[in-house]
Amino acid sequence: MVSDDTLKDQNANTTAKAQDLLTFKAPGRPLPPDQIHAEFTAMKGALKKPLTAQIARRICEKSGSHLIKLVSPRVDGDHATLRFDDPASNRRSTLLPSVNAPDIPFCKVVYRPLEVIGGATMSVVDHILNPQENSDLVLGAFGEVFGADILEALKDGLLADPVVPRNLGAGEFPIIFVPRADGSDLQITPVSPATTFMGMKRVTDAYFQKAQPGAPRPPRGRWAKQAVSSKPQNISGAIGGPRVRFLATMPPAMHQAEAEMYRFVHGGSFPRWRDDEVALWVMRYADMLDAHTTYNNHDTRAALDRTADRMLRDAGNFIAETLAEARNVALIHGIDPASIAKPPSLPTLLVRRRWPQTDAYDRARMALTSSHFEDRLRKLRGEGEAAHE
Repeated sequence: MVSDDTLKDQNANTTAKAQDLLTFKAPGRPLPPDQIHAEFTAMKGALKKPLTAQIARRICEKSGSHLIKLVSPRVDGDHATLRFDDPASNRRSTLLPSVNAPDIPFCKVVYRPLEVIGGATMSVVDHILNPQENSDLVLGAFGEVFGADILEALKDGLLADPVVPRNLGAGEFPIIFVPRADGSDLQITPVSPATTFMGMKRVTDAYFQKAQPGAPRPPRGRWAKQAVSSKPQNISGAIGGPRVRFLATMPPAMHQAEAEMYRFVHGGSFPRWRDDEVALWVMRYADMLDAHTTYNNHDTRAALDRTADRMLRDAGNFIAETLAEARNVALIHGIDPASIAKPPSLPTLLVRRRWPQTDAYDRARMALTSSHFEDRLRKLRGEGEAAHE
């Protein structure tokens, strides 16, 4: 929207240069509604040849939402454009012209963005395709200056069903075959919307800016420019500059331990203790419990104590090391370390793994919840509390 605050104290129609009158860009001269007629008059005066209904109709026939020439310059003019509207929207798609060079100045009349105070910045084509509150005012002024027959030719050409291209230039078009339900194939040729060309250009322009003393450093990336043609207007006068290719390098895949740590600091489960020796020690402890039931002597009790204490000590060290690393990772990702979830209990950490046999999990769970293991766990906690005191 253009407001009165942006209006400059100047006579736009008498001071404007030809390149500001006939252009595909908004010239930055907001117009009061009563100056629209004068602006069109100035635009008409800047043309070297008169705009006729035949030219207006030809411009509309060569305007589309997808310009096939962007894929291949070998496409002839009769098959250069496509029009597609978004079925989920009640607005018609933005169109761009793809005309011969002599018709470009006329396109700069009907595709020129008009900055009318109190309304959206829109061209004559925009007002025809997607009317706004002030569209009748703008189109009325256009018809008075250029002629009602030209306005009707524009409306007929833009609102009628366009001619469907049936021939494509050979060479550059990708071809995809999609199977149909009846066993035949459907040939598909992808074509990008024409607006993505200039949209991509706006995104990448910042990456090619030169560094200025005292100014913030421009963003950089792995970009390269490739010229489509020495005369880009052969595709569309509304499109200028080289085509841009970019290389997107995906970050390397995380290793399993890295991925688990990333999930943990973002609210996921605690990382698994992936040491194959742990399962062996748990199974050995389960066997020792069975042996102690049979023999129940000083040697079996001492062996049980040493094995349980070792597993608990190693599990506690793993949790401490993991939490320390998690705090560092959280800081890197801008996460408060205090928000990290609590670790699991030592028995849970020991049993939470892939067990080689189907009954191994049940044996491990029974061993790690046995009275002996719980007694060693209570003793370990008591020693820790005493040391803390």
